[in-house]
Amino acid sequence: MALIGTATACAPQDDGRGTADALAAALTKGDVSGLAFTSEPAQVQEELAGILAGADPLKPTVSVSSLSEPEGDQATVTLNYLWDVPDSDQDWTYTSTAGLVRSGNNEAQWQIEWKPSVVEPSLQAGEKLSLDTAEPERGDILDAAGKPIVTERPVRVVGISKKGLTKAQAAASAKALAAVVDIDAADYAAKVEGYGEEAFVDAITLRAAAFEDLDQEKLDAIDGFLAVEDTLPLAPTRDFASAVLGTVREATAEDIEKSDGAVVAGETIGASGIQAAFNKDLAGTAGLGFSVGETEAEGAEAPRRELFSTDVEAGKDVQLTLEPKMQSAAEKVLQDTESPSSIVALRPSTGEILAAANGPGSEGYNTAFLGQYAPGSTFKIATALGLMRQGLTPDSTVDCEAKFTADGRTFENVDGYDPAFQGEITLTEAIAHSCNTAFVSEYEKLSQDQLADAAGALGVGMTADIGLEAFWGGIPREDSEGTAHAASLIGQSRVQTSPLSLAVMMASVEKGELVVPRLVDGYDGEAKPAEGAELTEEEARQLRTMMRAAVTDGYLSNLAALPGDPVIGKTGTAEYGNKDPLQTHSWVIAAQGDLAVAVFVEDGDLGAVTGAPMVEAFLKAVR
Repeated sequence: MALIGTATACAPQDDGRGTADALAAALTKGDVSGLAFTSEPAQVQEELAGILAGADPLKPTVSVSSLSEPEGDQATVTLNYLWDVPDSDQDWTYTSTAGLVRSGNNEAQWQIEWKPSVVEPSLQAGEKLSLDTAEPERGDILDAAGKPIVTERPVRVVGISKKGLTKAQAAASAKALAAVVDIDAADYAAKVEGYGEEAFVDAITLRAAAFEDLDQEKLDAIDGFLAVEDTLPLAPTRDFASAVLGTVREATAEDIEKSDGAVVAGETIGASGIQAAFNKDLAGTAGLGFSVGETEAEGAEAPRRELFSTDVEAGKDVQLTLEPKMQSAAEKVLQDTESPSSIVALRPSTGEILAAANGPGSEGYNTAFLGQYAPGSTFKIATALGLMRQGLTPDSTVDCEAKFTADGRTFENVDGYDPAFQGEITLTEAIAHSCNTAFVSEYEKLSQDQLADAAGALGVGMTADIGLEAFWGGIPREDSEGTAHAASLIGQSRVQTSPLSLAVMMASVEKGELVVPRLVDGYDGEAKPAEGAELTEEEARQLRTMMRAAVTDGYLSNLAALPGDPVIGKTGTAEYGNKDPLQTHSWVIAAQGDLAVAVFVEDGDLGAVTGAPMVEAFLKAVR
């Protein structure tokens, strides 16, 4: 017994280091429920959670700075706090202290004296931390001239204030307002019912002009109606380049969670288009601060004192290559088109995208960049290049018959094809009058790989990062035999392009070399040409000669007399679907001077019928 007693007396006492380290680790996790306190642990955990709740999603990293030598049964641990502030070098750091007391029942165990000041030295009972946000001014989206396209514009947040309304009155007001602003009455009434008794429940946010167009007398007659003035980053009109520019919205809980603290409650973020792709630049850096106040306040908001704040950094402007006059002209041309449609205009000398318009039938989808469609006879420009690389010239003779059968499938020319240009005609005439059989009949002389190489020289299948997702076209090299290969020569089978990729094709022919498009000034994304030999100036000159014939002698004769530089171009019609007769995509590509344009209508007539007048209207408007 004496020997055991001696061993016990000689055992080193715990100096509290283990308890101090455990406290720091638990505070970092935000869960101290497993520690020993001089007060009830469950109450300590509840108070800690209340103090930290307002700082969510940020959490501190806590470590032990020092531990005092025990004085009797007491010691003091000094804790280092580090709050990592997202997107900022200004982290919040400070120290706090916590008292340690030896357990009366076990001299080897320490208990912690809990006070709110353990979390932050100035905290008093009943106070909690709050994460405050100072939202920066969002950058503008500028046009090619550096003038704002998207900037802060006045809006009205329209809704119902439930303050002073009975449940029945609030429900009636919700339905009445929904009728005036044309939203779903049942959904909005349910939303109003779900909010607090004195809440303002937004129904819709409207541009100032749209709000003024509402029936103001009906609005004034609605109990609780309220229109709150605000601003939002908006384009000049709701539809102006909407699929390209994109939209903004208030960050959701999901956005905040995914951002790891980079996005905070109340922040405006880009939801689509340029607004989303360049959100980091446009948004700037919010000023984040920590303040402290009472957990609950009666009447007026409790006074708060600031503990820490970071600087607000305004967002940067993002300048695009779009020219508003051209964008508006393109949108006006498309305004009555019911099916998905697009006009893309490029400056061949620089690759700048001057207009990227989508018609109302696209319903917000960026058909201009993302549409994937058979190009039809516009693709004959690539086929003509491939044939020239096999020795043909614009004056070479090709055979244009009424029908041609390739591996069991019969190809024909369009109804109404001019019989004067059947039989032996030049390659130029085949382009000008878009003879299908003249190109299909060459299917055994021009391989699929050679065709793909020629298309690649004109940009089809390239990859380029312009800041937004885009489809650059493709021609399957495995379609190397039979009807699939034959159909590829006239832009059918599985050949696909977008309006943007065909605008690149047209621009490349005009410039005499592959054109890499640009949308955002100063943004030089990576570009990689497709496989195949580069386009030469001589090849481009010959293609321009044939495409000029399509204007002077062919289906684009309506463009022949336009003032300014001579117009070159090519029509295209691609069959699709299962209806009888088949539906058709309508295409036209054209260039005039340093301007290349591609026009597309998903469900149109022949390119010459649907697309040609649209190109004419666009060129007249911008010239």
